[in-house]
Amino acid sequence: MVEALTEKSRILESYPTESHCLVVGYFSMSEKVKSPLHIVCDYSSEELIDIVTAYIPQKTWWVTATKRGKIL
Repeated sequence: MVEALTEKSRILESYPTESHCLVVGYFSMSEKVKSPLHIVCDYSSEELIDIVTAYIPQKTWWVTATKRGKIL
């Protein structure tokens, strides 16, 4: 999760009423293979960011790591 957040990551969705955001980043599974990782962060504290959950995006919910798929 640290690698995914500190490398090239970006906010996909923001939920300001909940002080949460969905971030996508990538982590190394091996030297040649990187995998996307979605991380939901809580930024309600001024001092730190809490990681609520993290998951590898799966089809059919996500067409790509950054584009939503169909809603079931």
